Amino acid sequence: MNRLSIHLKPNGSVNSIRMTSQFLGLPLYKVNAFFVDGLLIDTGSAFGRDRFLKLLDTLHPDIVVNTHHHEDHTGNNFSIREKYGLLPLAHPKTFFYLQDPSQWVPWYRRLVWGCPHSSETRELDSKIQTKNFLFLVVPTPGHSDDHVCLYEPNEGWLFSGDLFLSEQMKYLREEENIFSIIDSLKKVAALHPKKMFCSFNGLIDHPTDAIYKKIEYLENLQKGVEEGFHQGLSPKEIQKRLLGRGDQMGFITSGEICKRNLINAFLKNPPSPPSVSSRTDFSKGG
Repeated sequence: MNRLSIHLKPNGSVNSIRMTSQFLGLPLYKVNAFFVDGLLIDTGSAFGRDRFLKLLDTLHPDIVVNTHHHEDHTGNNFSIREKYGLLPLAHPKTFFYLQDPSQWVPWYRRLVWGCPHSSETRELDSKIQTKNFLFLVVPTPGHSDDHVCLYEPNEGWLFSGDLFLSEQMKYLREEENIFSIIDSLKKVAALHPKKMFCSFNGLIDHPTDAIYKKIEYLENLQKGVEEGFHQGLSPKEIQKRLLGRGDQMGFITSGEICKRNLINAFLKNPPSPPSVSSRTDFSKGG
């Protein structure tokens, strides 16, 4: 039984590789990898490995990049290194996560995507040059501390990994930093991208508007959380007021991804802004 469906969808020079996890033939969750001009952005999940590699045989990748370490973005790193001799490029922190993914991939995510083999990565530079395009590496922490986006300034393409996902959100992972997510969204919005290639939703044609709408949504949500707190409401009451009753995702994930995490995140003190040097050390192009 196939645990994953894979479809290749051309979008001009950029190809979307959509992978949808399945259970009893029913779709569970989707993720997109992207291929452009010899560059493979993310390697999908370990489920469907053979069909993913067969597809890569027709695309002939020269460079591989991981936007971050999560298992639906690095699932075939090991096999790609083994088959093509390509060592994926990633944020320096990604290397340490991928030494033993079994330590951080919980059971429900193993059911959906599988657990990657241990693998190695090489540190990204601030730019990636392909035959026809130049991609700037933009550090965008928040969803994870090793998250990066890629931006092609001449074309206005933004490969956003899991930074954007959708204009609204009701759930947050335990390890996500909501203030860093907002800062990272503002950073990529300032680039005024013409097209965004989102790992969850694929091609988004009016990305700047969509990103600003998400920033506005999150800032309004923050105001609502703070108002509820000053009114003496509990986090549970604030959650009910702003995000509604029930939390099926929290139940399924044992609280790792839940509404309460999103409410509590806004009740934490935001981090101090990074210094100019810390923002430019890793990517002068960001």
